[in-house]
Amino acid sequence: MKQYLAKADLILEDVDKHIVSTQDDLHIVFVLGESVRADHLSLNGYHRKTTPLLEHQKNIISYKNIYTPLTYTAISVPQILTDKSIIDTLNTATSLYSVLNKAAFKTTWIGNQSLEKSYEDIVNTNDKIQIIDKFHSVLSFKKEKDLEILNNIDLTKNFKGNKITTLHMIGSHWYYNSRFDENSTVYKPIVTSKYVGSSSKTALINSYDNTILYLDSFLNKIIEDLKKSSKNTILIYLSDHVEILGEDGKWFHAQKHKASENPAMLVWYSENFKQKNPKKVENLNLNKNNSISTDFLFYSILDLSEIKGFEYPKESSIFHFQ
Repeated sequence: MKQYLAKADLILEDVDKHIVSTQDDLHIVFVLGESVRADHLSLNGYHRKTTPLLEHQKNIISYKNIYTPLTYTAISVPQILTDKSIIDTLNTATSLYSVLNKAAFKTTWIGNQSLEKSYEDIVNTNDKIQIIDKFHSVLSFKKEKDLEILNNIDLTKNFKGNKITTLHMIGSHWYYNSRFDENSTVYKPIVTSKYVGSSSKTALINSYDNTILYLDSFLNKIIEDLKKSSKNTILIYLSDHVEILGEDGKWFHAQKHKASENPAMLVWYSENFKQKNPKKVENLNLNKNNSISTDFLFYSILDLSEIKGFEYPKESSIFHFQ
């Protein structure tokens, strides 16, 4: 049976092939971010120290040339989570999780955003699904901050076999002040109203950059937790799209502008992963400065998982270098 995704009119294909993974006790943590620009990470040369904790981590690679023309969640997330290309006009796609399920992966989704119709059925192909604070919208002043996600999962828990854990953040979505805490309130003054016209450009960017500081703390905590495990572990972070910050008088997202096409993306891997996958680590470093579309995610995770029985272009993987 094929499933229809109402809003995006995307048809999910069944995966009825015999699929296996030759990886061993692999734990993929995929963090799906929100509205984060690559050029506002100090890891990528931004003039403010917005990622001070991540910069002190070993085994971290930031990819500063990721590209997508898809500028809002309802269209970007279905593309990221399937084999649908950013330029694909077809209305059929395969869920990443459907392929991994067939390969005996345990698949878990924990999100701090209510599911939208365009990608709800894709998320529902996970074995386990949990939505944090599902009764508050992204625009609510009372919306839980992303660290609450980590209070609902133990990333160090022992397991046998392979698994992927997806953490879906609220990230840097407006209203920015709702996305960071007191510890991340470094750049001031910050905005004082949800009405953009009442705030200065300086205050808006200060508040936005504070959300990046909060992201730094969030990802750093995940990494510190994962370091406690001896597993074959890798973290992949990718923002779904980008935020325009005053370029040509434009703000936020869901509109065409060059400033909205370069989402943040990075990878961290454990020492155990490095020992077991030296060629993959080498290729990660060789690819880090390349211009890469968000199509990479689906194919990279299959390549990382050493999937057999499902055809895909390995040359689109960040773990592959020609």
